[in-house]
Amino acid sequence: MTKPSPFVCLSIFTFSIMLSGCELAPNTAEEAKITPVRPAHWIDNQLSKQQINSGKTAFLPLYDGFMSMAARLHLINKAKYHLDLQYYIWKDDYIGNMILSQLLKAADRGVKVRVQIDDQNGTQLDDKLLALSQHPNFEVRIFNPYKFRHLRALDYGFRMKKVNHRMHNKLIIADGTAAVTGGRNISSEYFDASEDFQFTDVDIFFAGQSVTDANQTFINFWNDDLSYDVRQVLNDAGHPEMLKRLRTEFEREDVDETELKRRVGIAQKQVEQHLKKQPIHWAPAYFVADSPAKARPHAQNGDYIYTHMLELMGEPKKHLELVSSYFIPTQKGADYLTRRAQQGVKIRILTNSFQANDVAAVHAYYQQYRQQLLKSGIELWEFKPYIVRPERTWYEIMTGDIIPAKNKNSSSLHAKFFDLDGMVFVGSFNFDPRSAYLNTEVGLVIESEDFQKEIASAMDQYLPRVAYQLKLNEKNEMIWLEHQNDGRSIQHLHDPETTKFQRFMMNLVTKFPGEWLM
Repeated sequence: MTKPSPFVCLSIFTFSIMLSGCELAPNTAEEAKITPVRPAHWIDNQLSKQQINSGKTAFLPLYDGFMSMAARLHLINKAKYHLDLQYYIWKDDYIGNMILSQLLKAADRGVKVRVQIDDQNGTQLDDKLLALSQHPNFEVRIFNPYKFRHLRALDYGFRMKKVNHRMHNKLIIADGTAAVTGGRNISSEYFDASEDFQFTDVDIFFAGQSVTDANQTFINFWNDDLSYDVRQVLNDAGHPEMLKRLRTEFEREDVDETELKRRVGIAQKQVEQHLKKQPIHWAPAYFVADSPAKARPHAQNGDYIYTHMLELMGEPKKHLELVSSYFIPTQKGADYLTRRAQQGVKIRILTNSFQANDVAAVHAYYQQYRQQLLKSGIELWEFKPYIVRPERTWYEIMTGDIIPAKNKNSSSLHAKFFDLDGMVFVGSFNFDPRSAYLNTEVGLVIESEDFQKEIASAMDQYLPRVAYQLKLNEKNEMIWLEHQNDGRSIQHLHDPETTKFQRFMMNLVTKFPGEWLM
């Protein structure tokens, strides 16, 4: 028997050491208490109090990127006691740093700030998050951290079943009373402020009874065993000098932002004015969410958000309008939608076109269901990759920067909402296997026929402008109609603005069993 070479022995030894160190260290974070509800300075008139006491929620849909940012800043600047935030992505860019700067100011005035970010966000904010954790009123936790944060391929090799589950939640709550949820992460492209491209998205501001469940969701994730203090994740306690340097950096960036503050102030006043109107939108509403247990390989049926959505909303009988940036119905879902359409339910779906989709593989798996959906009478639209925006966006006006027209108008749908028979959902949930089974999601279900009609009317108005309409021609072949302002339509015989090679690759991708990951 030949003796193993020193190289083989060393390789086996190294591999065994890596395997033994593949699991995360025990979580040392302390359990926290749920944020108490402090409504006094948020809900200060008798009529609003009566509405809330009757179980209703005040809500304001946020379609515009600037208003959505202003709503978040409104929560941060008005908070007196607590701010709880959890996000999937938080970039080290203009918007990301603006909100961190405002959160630091809130902590300075005595507000207890808790920020939770999924570790899919990467290492880009590590230094700043560690610096902020030096503040006595600022806590940061990382959800489901990677073991090998600078070489994540090792995690996917050794810990795939664990790191494949991510916290996709998007939520900010002020004083346990008012909140914003929806599709937007914290990054410039979600707020029409990117130098490269813009996401079109929808959020919703809400205050009232439904925030109680949002508070419970936050504390469930915050106290979960997968939620680690940033200092443990980085294996670095940090030091006060880090916070001092970060404060200096933020103050330097604030010097030339007089116009920014003025415009933000105007937008915040608009939000406040909306909230003071009686009524803005009042309706029964319910905050729904996955359990953090879904971030583990063996979740139970009650851990899934779709179980709660189905209990609240039921199944469509007359009408279903579905907007999902990543839409993969799977064969089971496509068959369900087909049956509903055949039973007389009017169904309209909006998702991304190939060029608008920032995840090409998602489009590849989705496109194989289009013919079936169209044959059943479902109305199908695909978002265009190029939406003309104002000559100067709020970001350009505030900063003085000029975004090239091509980049300013390059668009991708990122919204996730649907409405059926007088019920509306707005949140982070996409209609794809990843949202259904792998990632955790949150959202608000609103029981309001008026809101549903508002959405349907807006879709009627805007879809012909911003999306291609898919149809079947007399030969049962798919065509894409690009509607023009003068009433004419340009007909495309294949996915618009794609090459033969791209279409070949789309079909090739579907030969691989990867749909469950999308």
